[in-house]
Amino acid sequence: MSLGANETYIESLDLTPSPRLLEVLGDIPYKPWQCLAELVDNAFDAFLSDSDRAPSEPPSVEITLPKPGTAEGDELVCVADNGRGMGLEQFEQSLRAGYSTNSRYGSLGLFGMGFNIATANLGSVTEVRTTRSGDPDWLVAEIDFREMQRRGSFTVPLRRDPKADPAMHGTEVTVRQLRPDKRAALRRQPVAANIREQLGRVYSYLLRSKNALPELPETELAGRGFDLYVNGTAVRPRLPCVWSSSRVVSYQGAEIRAIQRINRDLTPAWACQDCGHWNRGAAVERCAECDSENLELRERRIVGWVGIQRYLSTSDFGIDFLRNGRKILISDRSVFQWENPDTGETMVEYPIEFGATQGGRIVGEIHVDHVPVTYQKNDFKRDSLDWITALNEVRGEGPLQPKKAKALGYEPNGSPVGRLFNAFRRNDPGTKCLIPGDSSGPLHETAREWATLFRRGLPEYLADDKWYEAAQQYDDLKRGKRQPTSGRSSGTGSGQKHSGGTGSGSMVDLLDRTGLGGDNQPAGTAGGQAPASPPPRPQPETEEQRYTRYRERARRVSDLSGVVSVAHLGKRAVTVFDTPEPLLDHSGRPTPCVSHTQRGNTIEVFVHGDHEVFREFGRDPRDYAIIEIAEALRAVANTDDSVARVAAEVTEQFRDQRFTDAALRERADALLGRIREGMADVGASHAAALWTSLPTEEKQAAERHAAGAEPRLVWREATENGAFISHLRPESLAALVRAQPALLLDGVVFSTTWSTWNDQDARTRPVERIARLLDTVGEFMGNTGGKTRLELAMMRLTLDVIEGEINEGDTT
Repeated sequence: MSLGANETYIESLDLTPSPRLLEVLGDIPYKPWQCLAELVDNAFDAFLSDSDRAPSEPPSVEITLPKPGTAEGDELVCVADNGRGMGLEQFEQSLRAGYSTNSRYGSLGLFGMGFNIATANLGSVTEVRTTRSGDPDWLVAEIDFREMQRRGSFTVPLRRDPKADPAMHGTEVTVRQLRPDKRAALRRQPVAANIREQLGRVYSYLLRSKNALPELPETELAGRGFDLYVNGTAVRPRLPCVWSSSRVVSYQGAEIRAIQRINRDLTPAWACQDCGHWNRGAAVERCAECDSENLELRERRIVGWVGIQRYLSTSDFGIDFLRNGRKILISDRSVFQWENPDTGETMVEYPIEFGATQGGRIVGEIHVDHVPVTYQKNDFKRDSLDWITALNEVRGEGPLQPKKAKALGYEPNGSPVGRLFNAFRRNDPGTKCLIPGDSSGPLHETAREWATLFRRGLPEYLADDKWYEAAQQYDDLKRGKRQPTSGRSSGTGSGQKHSGGTGSGSMVDLLDRTGLGGDNQPAGTAGGQAPASPPPRPQPETEEQRYTRYRERARRVSDLSGVVSVAHLGKRAVTVFDTPEPLLDHSGRPTPCVSHTQRGNTIEVFVHGDHEVFREFGRDPRDYAIIEIAEALRAVANTDDSVARVAAEVTEQFRDQRFTDAALRERADALLGRIREGMADVGASHAAALWTSLPTEEKQAAERHAAGAEPRLVWREATENGAFISHLRPESLAALVRAQPALLLDGVVFSTTWSTWNDQDARTRPVERIARLLDTVGEFMGNTGGKTRLELAMMRLTLDVIEGEINEGDTT
């Protein structure tokens, strides 16, 4: 073939890898439980994305392993779930994804490279079966690595097997012709129990009941309630054995709680749904990593808790780090090390003194869904900025030890781990350090024995009353208020108001709330005496009491509150509240949103803004509120109009919901007006302090605005009586927040706390966060040019955050 001078001859190269590669993947070191976890991840991914699942059918995964008596050659490994299943197109795409390294944002597994590594580690033949409810057949594909290598092709046949029950749904992955090393390992007697224990640790959050343990903050501990079985036996989540968040000790005049919450919002970023890369910036059209346009704006958060375990251990302590519900790091102790940036020297800071031979007791669970992990999912990429940011949030940048920090020029470490380190570093018996004790000293070994009983689910050991009573016992002995007794402490409670401390009814209730279940109930009190009469059961909460409780801690959503008039349905006054209280619908079931019709044509709508559908799936609470308003209007009018049509009419009546430059400016003006009104109240008595705090540029800008808006205003008087505040631009408001947080925060203008923090960094962080938000609004208002959809989306999120920060006082 001859080519012209300006012609180019283009050839193509077939870069499809050899199927031999898939078999080689089996040589990558994976433990049996890791192989199974890769397959369980795929099932749990399907559950996490199935928001419409019926509560009557809990998500469940069943793992089948070879048993010691299984005939050689008949061994198999099967992981089956009752998820939605897949149609033909999704099935093909999922298996094709198995030949790449891609995995979309938000997934634990996907049928990606981890799927191939896991199945190749287990055996040479993998059969995948899937079906949806209503489909007549199972879709079946068999991946035979050796056969694919022989043919030199990735093409595999598709088979359709009829279903006995059309309603059946789910996916099954079965591996046959197991590798000799895995076959031998899986046939050992204790392997199933060991795998259950390991999976109970790794998936503790996903397997836990949706109700929180009473010892821990509810929002950080709420589980997902998934079921997981190995050879027919349930995998029990390993629950943290920690002191209650109500327990405190004193340190340098401050009360330090045994549980320290962590909840830091990072700047939202655009998550690539194809490769998982987080793209930062206000206007991102394509993924910087894979050039995909499949981006979704997601919040990034570091959320969780660190706390004090009820017992000391030389190995069982440290922080768990989770990504999308799975524990990537378990009992990680790198947070207790500090590297000197000047010398590169690394020092271990905890536990090193005051009874360190007994071990440590600082534990925690930190969710960092945005931090990248290694391909084996056994660590995070520790050189990434996201990991470094998360680590600093948990343990701070400087040394934990006060003297070491001072000597090296660092401020005292006020991080969550730093507060626990300093307040609980000593292991002396008594309530001062929360260490059980008796006349002989600390009861470390007894506390560890009690922890074993806690793990077994014995009701008497679930709450921390027994531990606290033993710590209090030591204090009483020391003060002479109690005589020493023979034998070790076995107190049954300290009289503290902790649920589960007395009465079989309370114990059963605690079992239910912790997700432990079981039929163990105490037959009587210590010493064989008949149990005391149980206390009277509290009266059930009435519907009105429930809505009052929702309302007490709620924030009014102003841009979704007002009079709504829909043709044929009448006019109603609607008030929408965002409440931190978990909600129940009219049947007593958990729900993200619920409405309450009052007298006088008034409808109240409550949205639980921290519900998993908003927190983990990125749904907008406003959309759910509008649907609830529409449904309430339909119910009142008893109409056949569709929810979609009524919701559309409702949406059009809330002008602040428009997603345009003009609408966002209008909403920003309204929010800034509310902030100025709040500051004007402060300015009435602190005008001089506020005025002198403004930079010269902002003073001049305010005067120019006043001259145009109120030409008759006496400017000197305005600067003395606070009237100048109504002429401040967003950047000026930000400057006042930075200069006068004591006057404007702590529930005055903004609800954010400031004076309660002692650490300077802890004080600076909320101030800068609010000031940056106001600066962002100022930049938006000053830019009169066209804006992209992404810029508008970022501004809407900014306004949402600002509205949540404004102190409203009476929300009713």
